[in-house]
Amino acid sequence: MDKVKVSNPLFCDLIVSHRCFFKCQMCIDWKTPSSAAILNFNEAKKFIDNLSDLIDYKIDINIMGGEPFMLDWLLPLCDYIHYKGFKAIISTNAYLINEEMAKKIRDSHLGVLAISLDGIKAETHDSIRGKKGAYSRAIDALGYLKKYRNDKLHISILSLILEKNLEELPKLVKWTRETGVANSISFLALVESGLVKRKEGWFRQTKYGRLWPQDLHKVKKNIDSIISLKKQGYNIDNPFSQLEAFKEYYNDPEKFVRKTEYCIHDYIIDLDPTGDIFLSGHLLGSMKNNGTLKKLWFSEEADKIREYIDAHGCDTSRSCLINFICAFTQDGDKQSDYFGKMAIYYQASEKYDLALIHFKKALEKNPNNANLHLGTAYNYLKLRDYKAALNEYNEAFRLKPDCYKMVCSDYSEAMKGSLETDKN
Repeated sequence: MDKVKVSNPLFCDLIVSHRCFFKCQMCIDWKTPSSAAILNFNEAKKFIDNLSDLIDYKIDINIMGGEPFMLDWLLPLCDYIHYKGFKAIISTNAYLINEEMAKKIRDSHLGVLAISLDGIKAETHDSIRGKKGAYSRAIDALGYLKKYRNDKLHISILSLILEKNLEELPKLVKWTRETGVANSISFLALVESGLVKRKEGWFRQTKYGRLWPQDLHKVKKNIDSIISLKKQGYNIDNPFSQLEAFKEYYNDPEKFVRKTEYCIHDYIIDLDPTGDIFLSGHLLGSMKNNGTLKKLWFSEEADKIREYIDAHGCDTSRSCLINFICAFTQDGDKQSDYFGKMAIYYQASEKYDLALIHFKKALEKNPNNANLHLGTAYNYLKLRDYKAALNEYNEAFRLKPDCYKMVCSDYSEAMKGSLETDKN
């Protein structure tokens, strides 16, 4: 049997607590009892130390909940993450960010603050989040942060695509730019919550049915409006290919998951409030036991998980694949190649010159991989080398003609740029 290919993690979720005082319609965290486990500061630091020993490059550490700001050591943890060479990201409902907290955030080493905002109307956001006043507190928080933040902090608005807010999403994109309260906006699809066994028709269940968009024409119209705004230069984090994929996903999420390669391999590491460690959604071990993360990562148990993922994908509900940007920039099974992995990392970090170097190295090993050519083309595009981008796109289309529909907007941008370059 071939030796299992082992990569190092590219993404890390640090779930500090499941406790939350919101009652979001799509979430179950608010049902967590007050007696449930939470990480303490020393446990979180131990995990960061172990991660630093495992990898020698920077990755983003996404601090999640529950509501992370319920913990008084949250910002000191961000400082420690920065000290260890990583970037700290916090996802929050912003309810606890008052003027004093905004100043503390400014003085911390937090890299990215992602604030949930699901509409431009208070009634929309409050209803989705199950908390009266959620909208006004989020708006106040954004105002305080705009007043005090510095250039080191990137603020992003995070919005779910739901039945109730579909018509408001393009307006929210415009509002974000007009008010200047955030650097960018990002969209997420509705997925089944938690690491649970896949259920056929989950999106038709009562819990999700009232949230799931019913009118596919309306879905397409509003996502197309978002795509149009991105083409106009609005700061939308999602790649064009992911925005296009949202339309396919909402048409039939189960078909989308079946046909989409589970390309995550062993690139994601999660730590939950109990101290359990997950390798791409599969329980690997616990930080509370003796031993190191490095020992766990290269263990026989980890290899069994990798073999299972490569053969079957993930046995839990991984419709969340739609929300992984990396799933729409590169292919699946060849991502295990080291250079492809590093290229994705640098691209996600917007270091397009370094990403390009690693894509080229990946193509040396696998020159007939259309997706690697697409990734190379995208980085040429970001570096404004339009002719090189066109060459790579055309090679990708030769190898895989149907991939054009996923990148047609980027291809058009490269074509336009190339023509303008010729004129000059």
